[in-house]
Amino acid sequence: MLVCLLMTGIASANAQCPAGRYLTEIFSSVTLDSVTYSTPYSLKMDIYQPSGDALAARPLIILAHEGTFVSGTRESDVTVDSLCQRFARRGYVTASIDYRLSTLPNMTSSDSTLAIDEVIQAVSDGKAAVRYFVQDAATANTYKIDTNNIFIGGNSAGAVLYMHVGYLDSLGECPSYIATAMAANGGFEGNSGNPGYTTKSKAIINLAGALNEVSFVGPGDKPSVNAQGTDDVVVPYDCGYPLFGAAHITLCGLGSLEPAYDANDIYHVSHIFVGASHVPWDTDPAEFNTVDSMVTVFLYNLVCTGVLSVNTMSAITDLSLFPNPASEVLHMKASEPVKSISVYDELGRMVLQAPDINSENYEVNTSLLSKGVYFIKISFANEYNAPLVKRVVIE
Repeated sequence: MLVCLLMTGIASANAQCPAGRYLTEIFSSVTLDSVTYSTPYSLKMDIYQPSGDALAARPLIILAHEGTFVSGTRESDVTVDSLCQRFARRGYVTASIDYRLSTLPNMTSSDSTLAIDEVIQAVSDGKAAVRYFVQDAATANTYKIDTNNIFIGGNSAGAVLYMHVGYLDSLGECPSYIATAMAANGGFEGNSGNPGYTTKSKAIINLAGALNEVSFVGPGDKPSVNAQGTDDVVVPYDCGYPLFGAAHITLCGLGSLEPAYDANDIYHVSHIFVGASHVPWDTDPAEFNTVDSMVTVFLYNLVCTGVLSVNTMSAITDLSLFPNPASEVLHMKASEPVKSISVYDELGRMVLQAPDINSENYEVNTSLLSKGVYFIKISFANEYNAPLVKRVVIE
């Protein structure tokens, strides 16, 4: 993780959010409603609410499922289902959506316009899901949504979907091939229904997602919380063709997005799973808990703390490693005590470890390491700060 989430301001946050809410599972059960959110395409979503909740305005999380845009449903993604239930018990309203799917031949065709058209259809559906709740808030107010706190995201293909909803701000930002696909599917806002309402969101939950072009990330864009394995070949960790190279459409994952976030001062929190393949949290409970905890604290700060507002978070820095590239010594300087440092090679093997540091400053002896790329994992003494990973070069 290249930027570590700070828990600064939790004491003052308690004055803004009920004690424990959004950070712990204070509700013992949730209710589930299935509704059709897109009448033109008969698309459904499952909406989870905390049972017995009396709060009049609640933050919303909308998540989309995995399945490479050719399979899956709102009910089949164990990660999305588990997150929806956990966050509803923390006091959010959550929704798991279906979206239009394509076929594997279309997604892997040498004619990339077929795959692009499918992704844009899904993006259109994702926008309609946001508008469904905004429309409800302005009319019946069935779900008691705070429309200033809407969060969008997903797992794998679902994250690709909502990354494009979140980071494509206007038709003018779109390359011609995306603009053409949008024109064929109702324009920039899409044709999936609930017209006339905003699709504005506050932040993005990106679990193994990607963008077609890194340049979609620009100054003033919204925050994101991200996770991906470095050996992901379904959604490339860097820029490349997804689905083991079979789909002829470029996607740029977290390895390419991190520098863009940094260059544009976008507040973000990321966990890089060194040596892991696609969505390791789907099958490993420990990895899932890592993702769940990271997203929990990230959203808590956005909803509850006055210190970490969208306008000020980008100025926060908490750790430096220098020089990079390094040769003999790598210096670490942090804003608060570091518990331990572990160094991994490109194959995910731990080659160096420094436990029990308990200091803001440390020097890592790199003289015995071979030349190459390494990942430095830093764990903090403060348990609320998730570990971060930085990429360094030894020369």
